[in-house]
Amino acid sequence: MKNRKGVSEIVGYVLLISIVIVISIFVYQWLKSYVPQQQVSCPDGVSVAVTNFVYDCAKDTLNFTLSNTGTFSIAGYFIHASNNSNDQIAATDLTPYYIKNSQASIGNLGGVIFTCTGQCKNLNVISPGNEINLASNGFNLSVSPSIPSSPTNHIQWIEIIPLRYVEYNNRGTFASCTNSKIRVPIQCS
Repeated sequence: MKNRKGVSEIVGYVLLISIVIVISIFVYQWLKSYVPQQQVSCPDGVSVAVTNFVYDCAKDTLNFTLSNTGTFSIAGYFIHASNNSNDQIAATDLTPYYIKNSQASIGNLGGVIFTCTGQCKNLNVISPGNEINLASNGFNLSVSPSIPSSPTNHIQWIEIIPLRYVEYNNRGTFASCTNSKIRVPIQCS
C-alpha cells in the first residue's frame, strides 16, 4: 500500500508541472501578440548635412541650409543645441523657436516637418540632392529661457536628426533616423 501512495504523489507532481508548463505556453503566446514584431526605423541610406549657417549672436538668431545627402527622401528633422562644447548630448530642443514659414511647420512630435508645395506622393518631400535654404530654417533664440544670451554662453553646437514618413501597421507615422544624426559646431558670424 505505501508504494502506491508514493507513485500517486509523483504522478500528481508530474501532472501539476505539466499543467503549469502548458498554461505558461498559452500565456507566453498571448503576451507575445502585444509586443510589436518590427520596429519603426529609417533605412540606412538616410543622410543630411548642414552646408551653410549664420548664427547672429547679437540678435540671437540661427539660420542654416540643410542638404539631403542620402539616397532617400526625408520629411523633416529634430534639432537640439548645447551651449557647452564638452556636452555629449544636446539637451535643448530648438523646435519651439522655429520661425514659421510656408515651407515647414512644427509636427506633433516636436520636429520641423516640411510641407508639400505641389503634387506629393507622400510626406517625404525633400528628395536626395535637394536642400532647404537659410530662410526656411530660421530660429529666434532670443525668446529662449534655456539658452541664456550672454557673450560666454552662446550655442556651441547643434544636433540634427532627420525624420522620415513611413508606413507601419497600415498606418503612417514618422520615424526618427537616429543612426543618421549629425553634430555641427556653431560659431558666431
